[in-house]
Amino acid sequence: MVIKTAFLGLFLLLNTLLFAQPEIEEKLALQFYQNQDYDKAAELYQRIYARTPTPFYYNYYLDCLFELEDYKRAKGFVRAVSKKYPNQYRYQVDEAYVVQRSGNKEKANKAYGKIIKGLGNNRNEVIELADAFLIRDLDNYALKTYIKAKKKIKNPPLNMEIADLYYKMGDYNSMINEYLDLAVMDETYIPTVQSKLQGIITDPSQDKISEELRIELLRRTQKHPSETLYSELLYWYSIQKKDFELALMQSKALDRQFGDRGGRVFALGNILMSNQEYSLAVEAYQYVIDLGEDSEFLYAAGVNILEARFKKIISEKNYSQEELVSLEKSYLDALNTFGKNGTTVQMMMNLAYLQAFYLDNIESAKALLLPIEQMNNVPNDTRAKAKLQLADMKLFSGEKWSASLLYKQVEKAHKNEPIGYEAKFKAAKFFYYVGEMEWAKVQLKVLSGATSKLIANDALDLYLLITENISMDSTYDALSIYATADLLHYQKKYDLSIITLDTILDIFPHHPITDDVYFKKAMIAMDQQEFQLADSLFAETLDYDPFGTLADNALIERARLNDYILKKPDIAKELYQKILLDYPGSLFTVEARKQYREMEKR
Repeated sequence: MVIKTAFLGLFLLLNTLLFAQPEIEEKLALQFYQNQDYDKAAELYQRIYARTPTPFYYNYYLDCLFELEDYKRAKGFVRAVSKKYPNQYRYQVDEAYVVQRSGNKEKANKAYGKIIKGLGNNRNEVIELADAFLIRDLDNYALKTYIKAKKKIKNPPLNMEIADLYYKMGDYNSMINEYLDLAVMDETYIPTVQSKLQGIITDPSQDKISEELRIELLRRTQKHPSETLYSELLYWYSIQKKDFELALMQSKALDRQFGDRGGRVFALGNILMSNQEYSLAVEAYQYVIDLGEDSEFLYAAGVNILEARFKKIISEKNYSQEELVSLEKSYLDALNTFGKNGTTVQMMMNLAYLQAFYLDNIESAKALLLPIEQMNNVPNDTRAKAKLQLADMKLFSGEKWSASLLYKQVEKAHKNEPIGYEAKFKAAKFFYYVGEMEWAKVQLKVLSGATSKLIANDALDLYLLITENISMDSTYDALSIYATADLLHYQKKYDLSIITLDTILDIFPHHPITDDVYFKKAMIAMDQQEFQLADSLFAETLDYDPFGTLADNALIERARLNDYILKKPDIAKELYQKILLDYPGSLFTVEARKQYREMEKR
C-alpha cells in the first residue's frame, strides 16, 4: 500500500512537471526575445510552434529569424506553413516578404503582383489580402488590391476601406474623394461618411485636411450643380466648422433650389442666435421676411429679427444712434400690431431695456415693465425677470434703495432657483456699490457655490476683487472709491466715473487695485466708442501688471477690438498668439486659438 501511494505521488509530480514545461518554455522564450537574445528565442519558439501552431507563435519565430537575418530558414519555414494553409493569403505574402527582406526586392514585387493578379471577387478574400499587406507595411500593395477589386465588388462597395487606407498613407485628397464618391453613390452611406468626416472637421489638429474637404466640396458643387448632395454636405460642413458666413450662403442657395420657403434659413438663424452671431442672424431672418407671405416662418422671423438686432446692439460697442432709434421704432410697430400681452412680453422687456439704458427714456421703460406683473399667461420666471429689470433701471437712475428692495423681493420669492440666485447676486453687488464690503463678501461667498455657473463665476470674481484690495490698515478706502466709479460707469455717467478713477491713481499710487482702474477706464472708453483710447488703456493694464488677474482679460479685449472694430488683423493676430503662448491656462485660450487659426488661413 505504501509503495502504491509513493508511485501515485511520483506519477502526479511528473505529470505536473510535463504540463508546466510548455508554460515555462513560453515565458523563457519571451524573456529571451525581449532581451534580444534571438538565437535562444528562435530555438524555443520553433519548438513551441511545432507543438502549438498558432499565428501568435508563428509571428514570434519569424521575427526572430528576421532579426538573425537567417532568411534561408525563414523562407523554408514560411513555405512549409503556406503549403499547409494554401488558402490563407498572409502566408503567400510572407513568402514574398522573406524574399524582400533578403534583399531581392524586384523578385518580391513580382510575387506580390502575382498574388494580386490571382485574386478572385470574394470581398472577404480581398480584405484578407489587403490586411496581409498592411501587416507588413506594404500599404501600396494593399491599395492595389483594393483598386483592382473595386471595379468588380459593388455591394457593399470598398470605398470606405480605400478611404481609410488613403488616410493612413497621408493622401487626404484621395481619401476625401472616396468618401464623397461613396456618399453620392448610395445615400444610405451619408451618415457613415459624415461620421467619419466629422472627426476630422472638429479636430483642430486636422485643419489642413478639413480645408481640403472644403475646397473639394466647393469644386464639386460648382462642377455638378444638379447634384444637390454636395451643396448639402457643404452646408453641413460649414455648420460643423462654425463657418457661419459660408453656412448662410449655402442655406440661401439650397432654399432657392428646393423651394423651402425659408425653412432652412430660418433654422440657421436660430443656430446663429445660439452662437451669438447676431449680424448674420439678422441677415438670415431678413431673407425669410423678404419672402413675404410665401413663407410660413414670416411671423416668427419678424419676432426673432428684433431679438437679433437687440442682442447685436447690447453685445457690441460699435453701433450708431440711428440703429437705436430704428430698433425702437420696429419694436413700437410690432407692439402696435400684436398688442402688449403674454406672447409679446419679451418684446416689451427688450424695448424697455433699450429705452432705459440706451435712449435715456426711463419713464417710458418703466411704463412698459410695470403692467407685466398683472398680465395673464406670463410665466412666474418671466415676471421675476421683469421685476429685476425694473430694479436695474432704478439703480441706473439713482433710486438705489428702491432697487435694493426689489432685488430682495425677487430673491425671497425664488429661493434656490436661478432667478433667485441672480437677484441675490445683484443685491450683494448693490452693497458693494454703497461701500458695505463685509456684508457683500458674506453674500458673495455663499453665491460662489451656486448651481448657476455664470452667477457663481461672477460672484467669485467680485469676491476676489474685494478680498484682494484690502488696504494695509484693513480698510477698503481705495476699493470704496472704485466701487463708486463702478456704479457711475453702470449709470453711464462716464465723465464722473473717470474723475473718480483718477482720484484713486492720485491718492493711492501703486495700490493693488491700479490695474482694475486702468481696465475700467478702458471699458468706459469702449462704451463711449473712443476705440483708440480704449486700445491704449488695455495695453496699459497689461503693462502695469503682466501677471495680474486682469492681464488675459485686457489681452482678449484688445485683440477683439483690433480684430472686429479697428480692423487691424496683424495686431489682433499677435495678441491672440500672446494669449496662447504666455497665458496657456486662460479661459480665453479656446477663443484665441480659433481666431488665430482663422487668421492663419487668410
